[in-house]
Amino acid sequence: MATISHAYHRVIDEPFEIERAFDADYLLYASAGTFILDIDHRRWTLPPQRAALIARGTVIAVRSKGPATASSVLFGDGEFEVPLPGCRVFGLSELVRQMVLHVMRWDVGRNAGDAAANAFFKALASAAGELAAAEDETWLPKPQSPGTAVAIDRLLEQLDSDVDFSTLAEAARLSERTLARRFDAELGMSFRDFRHRARMVKAKEMLLAGAEPVTEIGLACGFESTSSFIKAFRTFAGATPRQYRVGRLTTPSSASARYRS
Repeated sequence: MATISHAYHRVIDEPFEIERAFDADYLLYASAGTFILDIDHRRWTLPPQRAALIARGTVIAVRSKGPATASSVLFGDGEFEVPLPGCRVFGLSELVRQMVLHVMRWDVGRNAGDAAANAFFKALASAAGELAAAEDETWLPKPQSPGTAVAIDRLLEQLDSDVDFSTLAEAARLSERTLARRFDAELGMSFRDFRHRARMVKAKEMLLAGAEPVTEIGLACGFESTSSFIKAFRTFAGATPRQYRVGRLTTPSSASARYRS
């Protein structure tokens, strides 16, 4: 029997953690709070400015560190013209964010013959698929040991400053030499490379979150000058911070046209 698309809306009051695979293509979105998504050796942070489109059958681990609201979508058969890749994480345009919030009225018990709902879910699938096709490089390598995880958590809390490596090693209860080796072995990159990537991911998140000036975002990500931030961001993202912000918040044209038709 063919399945139909439906919304999944749940207010989560306490930290949680699950690991599972869904039997439907899945749009994972936290409309409030933040999810942490792990797939294999990659980890994404999903604040309300970012979502994940996950193919059916893909094993994922999702958790939150505090209260959150899941406003996600399980897509029915035939909503996507071609099979989805395992996981694509992308920044949400304002249009798609509003579309996701709109479909929350149609939950698992909805009427399969509701033409308006069916058309809207189809349009949402098209819009999300278009954004996901231009996947945003916002993943960080996932730590494989408790000590490395502690060091990374401490680092991510202090991306606005040049935290001393010895401080991280002390927090992880490891020698600096051992922690440096674990960065290379577990994460596939050095401490400095990991910190730089984490700063770029944070910058992308802040650029989508609101209208904070580029200068302030650069400072929050540990850059002493706007020019050095813009140069680093352009090298990482292929666009200046301003270009990235404008490009990611634009309306997916094919989705809006498809729904109007």
